[in-house]
Amino acid sequence: MPHDDASQFGLDPRLVARYLTSNGWQLDQLRSNLRRIWLPEEGAANPIEIFLSFDTKSQDRDLAFALTTISQYYERSVETLASEIRALSCDIISSKIPDEYVRNDSIELRIASEYLDRMRVFLAASATTELNGERFYKRLRKEAVEYSERCRFGHTFRGSFGFHIESPVGLNDAPSFEGIDEEVPFGRLVVERISRGLSSLSQAALQGNPNLIVAEGQGLSANMCEAIISIIEDIGVSRIDMQISFSPEWRPRVSPLPTKFSMHFQQLDILKDAAKALRVDDPPRHAQVFGRIKRLETEGNPADLIEDKSRREIEVSWVNEENQLVQVRVALSPEAYLDALEAHKNGHAVLATGIVSKVGRNWRLDPIETFKIVS
Repeated sequence: MPHDDASQFGLDPRLVARYLTSNGWQLDQLRSNLRRIWLPEEGAANPIEIFLSFDTKSQDRDLAFALTTISQYYERSVETLASEIRALSCDIISSKIPDEYVRNDSIELRIASEYLDRMRVFLAASATTELNGERFYKRLRKEAVEYSERCRFGHTFRGSFGFHIESPVGLNDAPSFEGIDEEVPFGRLVVERISRGLSSLSQAALQGNPNLIVAEGQGLSANMCEAIISIIEDIGVSRIDMQISFSPEWRPRVSPLPTKFSMHFQQLDILKDAAKALRVDDPPRHAQVFGRIKRLETEGNPADLIEDKSRREIEVSWVNEENQLVQVRVALSPEAYLDALEAHKNGHAVLATGIVSKVGRNWRLDPIETFKIVS
C-alpha cells in the first residue's frame, strides 16, 4: 500500500477509531476534527499512539499511517486488518463452494460470474420482500436494487473458493439499552430476513415439509425461493455453504439468530413447492385492455356470422398497471371478430373492457363488456 493512500479500502476514520477503542485503546479529542488514539501499556514510557483527522484533506494520509501502525502491532496484513475494521459497519454473508470445484485456488470464471449475478438478484429479491412485506411481488422495487448495488462483494479466501458479501448497516452512535427498541438499519432487516428464511429452508429440507417455509412469515417469499432455485440450478455446483456474521454494532431483534446454512440440489423440490404455495395469482378485477392484436384464432369460418357458432378468440398485447407487457386472451362475437380481423390487417389497436384475471401464466378478459377499434 502506498504510504499515503488508504482510499482503496473505503474506510471512514470513525470506523478505525471504533475498532481501536473496542480493543482497549484510549481516545482523546484534541480538536473538533482531530483524535489522538493511544494504547496504554504498563511500564511503557511512550505509548503507541495514532492521530486521526476527520478532515477530508488529510484523511487518507492519516488512515494509511494508522493502518500500517496497527497492522504491525497486531501482526496482520493491511488487507486483513481493513476487512476486520470494515466489518464493524456491515453484516457479512460468507459462502463457500466445495473443494472439488477449486483448481489452484481458483474456479471457472463461469461459476464465479453466475454466482455474483444470482446473489445480486437474491439480495434484491430479499430487499423487495422486506419492503413490501408480502409473500409474492410482481417486480423489484427500485430501492431494493439500489440496496443490492450498495452491497460489497469481498475477496475470495484461499484453500477453498468463497465470497464475502458485505451488507452495509453503518455505526450505531445512539446509546443501546436492553428492552428498548432501536431504529434498525434497512440492511440489517434484510439480512435478518435471509437468516430466518434460510433457517426455515434447512428445517423444511430436513423434514421434507415445504409448509415450514410457508409458515415463516418473516422469511422467504416466492421470489426469494425462485432466486435460490436459480442459484442452485444455474451455477451447477452440488452445494454452497453459507455463514452470516452480524455486526456487533446492532443487537439482533430476535436472539439468537441462526448463522450457518447450506444450499444444495436436494432442496430444489422443497423450494419449488414452497414457491408455488407462496405465489398468489391476481384476483379478478375490472380493467381496460388496450393494445395491438398479436394473434387471432377461430375453429370455424370467420366470415359466417349466422350459422357458424365456433369459438373466436384474439390475443392482445397489453401493458398493465404494473408496467408489465402481458398477452390477454379475449373471446369475441362473430361480428367483433371480423372487426378485429380488419384492425389486425391495418395495424390498428383495440380497446376492450371487462373482467381481467390471471390463471397460472395466462391472462384472460372474461366476461367482456365492450370492444372497439382505435384507429
